[in-house]
Amino acid sequence: MRVSYKYLGRYKEIATVLIKYGFGFVVEKLNKDAVASKVNTHSPKGEVKSMTTGQRMRYAFEELGPTYIKIGQILSTRKDIFDDEIISELSKLRDHVVAIDNDTAMAILKEELGCELGDVFKRISKEPLAAASIGQVYEAQLLDGTVVVVKIQRPEIEETIKADLNILKRLADNLSFLNKDWNIDAQEMIAEMEIQLLRELDYKFEAINGIKLRKIFKDSKEVFIPRIFDEYTTKKLLIMDKVEGICLSDIDEYQLSESDKKNIVDIGVRSFFRQVMTCGFFHADPHPGNIFIVGNGNNKKISYIDFGMIGLIDEKTLKYLNQLIVASTNKNIYKIVRILTDMKAMPAESNSETLRRDLLYLIHYYYDIPFDKISIAEILNEGFRFMRTHNITLPSQLVLLGKTVITLEGTSRGLYQDFSVETIAKSYMKYYRDEKLNLKRNISRLKSDLDEYYYDMVTVPGQLKNILNILEKNKLKLEIGEVKAPKMEENITNFTTQVSMSIMLAACIVGSSLILSSGNIKSNKMIKYIGIMGFILSFIIGIALVILILKSNYRKNK
Repeated sequence: MRVSYKYLGRYKEIATVLIKYGFGFVVEKLNKDAVASKVNTHSPKGEVKSMTTGQRMRYAFEELGPTYIKIGQILSTRKDIFDDEIISELSKLRDHVVAIDNDTAMAILKEELGCELGDVFKRISKEPLAAASIGQVYEAQLLDGTVVVVKIQRPEIEETIKADLNILKRLADNLSFLNKDWNIDAQEMIAEMEIQLLRELDYKFEAINGIKLRKIFKDSKEVFIPRIFDEYTTKKLLIMDKVEGICLSDIDEYQLSESDKKNIVDIGVRSFFRQVMTCGFFHADPHPGNIFIVGNGNNKKISYIDFGMIGLIDEKTLKYLNQLIVASTNKNIYKIVRILTDMKAMPAESNSETLRRDLLYLIHYYYDIPFDKISIAEILNEGFRFMRTHNITLPSQLVLLGKTVITLEGTSRGLYQDFSVETIAKSYMKYYRDEKLNLKRNISRLKSDLDEYYYDMVTVPGQLKNILNILEKNKLKLEIGEVKAPKMEENITNFTTQVSMSIMLAACIVGSSLILSSGNIKSNKMIKYIGIMGFILSFIIGIALVILILKSNYRKNK
């Protein structure tokens, strides 16, 4: 490990804290240079010795400061890597820090606004509402009377976090044993954490997240997203509407009927699946402190705050997720394994038979349990344990989605004791069916598939030609003959023919669908006939394609 003498003091501090909390073995792995002579990797003593691994990790992160508190909070979402005890302790990490003095905070605010405070605010509170490791929050009132919250970044926090990230990236080269022992790619994990931490340092990202969520729910009668004042937003400053309502973390202080609680829970679940299934963009930290109940009587809504942790899930990953859920529902073990393989989640050396056996037991254990007895958290935790056992690595966006569902269920049960997983299942199925039957989105997917088919048709023959040229130059004619090279040209011809016909079929279906959905169809019968003819042509091409595929398979099996 190359030690940067610029950060030597910080290296020593990190090593000392790790040793104090019983992680001396990590220091020993890293100490291959000058730091080795500075530390003594003895075992922990006293109270620390009796702590669990999760507790020691939590206290170490807290002692190391803001960067490591944030890293611990990020790691608390990685249930595919750590067990429940560690995740539970890391989830307790909170930004308990001393507030910066008001004069410093107001100086930063003035600098970021580029004007006097009186030019923007009627008043601003003298004490912060909350202080966190990256920033602190004040209440204020704009000149037009709007009550807002003002989030100000702490001074020099960016330099501190960037310095710690530089140290971690240097250490990552010597943490290869994590990949070997625990299937953890330290370099990849640190790179992901760097992206998230640097985004949290830029309040413009949080502002963009809030603005996007507000657009998603702009016409909603169930969800309110506070307005972000984009004209005042900078890298170190964020101003947004103050949400006036009941915070779910303080719900016990208010008298809410059971029907109101159930309604709030239903709204929360529906809004979550709308974000995930329709938009692929969701609030990833729906704990009670980030959700408010606003409105009165029958007009109650929920309001999200704090948009720093947002989940993104692309259409391809969402498709994999839907396929996994359907395959699990049908107890189709082989399809689950195939999907995991397609996702590149399976390790190359995995034992397929053992994996399928364990997966079968897992699904059968939960399959016939009634909805009111099921815990999503328990099922997902078992799933994450299964993945750790078999070294299965899901995309980080799916892991974050799983953690968010667990948080959502915990928040729902905390508010409404009779909460049933049936609510989540119904919401998921509703949006799943809506997506399957959405003509516009299906046509869009067909267009996308058409582009992919066309790209394959253009590039695959060239790639095969390059492979043949390489084989020819390396004089591997004998080996080609042994793998039935005489039929290669025929196979390539059949393949390109099938791809071409598939593209024509897709083009006819998409084109005919667009023609029949056109507004001009009522005024011009010829357009209607052309659309119908397109579907007839699609039918003929489809039959011909099926015959060609069957004929090709028959020849292979002869």
